[in-house]
Amino acid sequence: MHLPTSRTGHWGLRQRLLVALLIPLILILVASSMFDYRLAKQTANAAHDQGLADSIFDLESHIRKQRNPAFLDLTEETEAMLRSNAPDMLYFSIRNAEGKVLAGDSNLPGFAMPTDDEVAFSDGVHLSKAVRIAVHRLKLPAGDIYIVVMETTEKRILSSQRILTAMVLPNLAVIFATLLAVFFGVRQGLLPLRAVELEIAARSVNDLREIELAGTPSEIHPLLRRLNELFTLLRESVEIQQRFIADAAHQLRTPLAGLQMQLDLAAGEGAFNNNSERLGHIEEATARIGHLLAQLLAYARAETSNAIAASFEAVALDQLVEKSASTFLDAALVKDIDLGFEIAPATVRGLSWMLQEALGNLIDNAIRYTPHGGIITVRCGEADGQAFVEVEDSGPGISEEHLKQVFERFYRIPGSPGNGCGLGLPIVSEIAQLHGATVELTSSKTGGLLARIRFLHGLESPSPAQNRQV
Repeated sequence: MHLPTSRTGHWGLRQRLLVALLIPLILILVASSMFDYRLAKQTANAAHDQGLADSIFDLESHIRKQRNPAFLDLTEETEAMLRSNAPDMLYFSIRNAEGKVLAGDSNLPGFAMPTDDEVAFSDGVHLSKAVRIAVHRLKLPAGDIYIVVMETTEKRILSSQRILTAMVLPNLAVIFATLLAVFFGVRQGLLPLRAVELEIAARSVNDLREIELAGTPSEIHPLLRRLNELFTLLRESVEIQQRFIADAAHQLRTPLAGLQMQLDLAAGEGAFNNNSERLGHIEEATARIGHLLAQLLAYARAETSNAIAASFEAVALDQLVEKSASTFLDAALVKDIDLGFEIAPATVRGLSWMLQEALGNLIDNAIRYTPHGGIITVRCGEADGQAFVEVEDSGPGISEEHLKQVFERFYRIPGSPGNGCGLGLPIVSEIAQLHGATVELTSSKTGGLLARIRFLHGLESPSPAQNRQV
């Protein structure tokens, strides 16, 4: 059975199965009900016809008992008993071969009599009412006698209605039970597909792990194998890209380090004694190129590392924050910034180097935009059953209109100081998404920015320890 594509193109597999199964079932039930009703009605009509024929035979028996059939004697009691057929009306007539009415109703129309001795039945109308007619020819030595008996059809109609009711209600119950059985059967049969759907839906955009075939219906194994082949090709492409990034990092950093060394040598030899300002511009440009290169490589690695999410391991956030202390203390001292650490034990699953990169970008941004003599506090721990790491500063903060745009690559708030490249927060966002975390930017108590990474999944119980200040 083929369903029209134009009408079912937006239907799911469950709807298609239900329609494909239910339409034939309903048609079969309807056809079966019609056949059963017709058969039952024929049986009921045959029973009523037999009752009509019994009236014929009663009259025949009475006629045969008469000494002179030409003069029938039907008492009132006999005729009343014959006509007692409520709620139907019964009419009869007995005629001789010349058509003379010997007994019964004289206003009955004439009918073609059967040529044999069998009772013949037909339908007709008498006194504007539908009637069932039975005719019979009785052969006697004195001549043929013709008996006609007819009755209205009220009992037949009532019988048909009762039969229809008695058959429709059970058939409706059967149809309803069949619909429920098909619905729950299809629903139960599609549960494995639902599990596959949820497993795929729970993945991140770049999660390229193969789909396990175990526990899935064999009918979709070819589809899943093709998907796994596609995932394999994509993983290989990602690995090639990662190798290229690693090679590019090595190839770009080496000449940049050589350039910096040559500048230092030239400055030491007095090449810029007469123009120290130019030396400052060159060193600033070199430092900016180095920072931009590091940010670009970090962003590329964050984008392409979704495929290795299966290699996550336990990462202690408190140890991660401690490592950042030695990295950024010197930069904070240069600007006379009070860089403090409030550390509580918390453990998540992830890639240590990536989380370190995310935290480093948050601290680096805070140092860049916090004015001299400001305050920066780095925290980690658990809140409401979720691990977090956050950086709070006393800088200018971010206005509401720029909160979403700062996560776009290379976007910098107009008028921002420093030589940033607009990749710090996009890198943090990419790494957070990979770890099932969110990045929240709010105003700090000091009027600056509070940047928090909140881990929604994969929280592991940390070892008991006291919160400590660094």
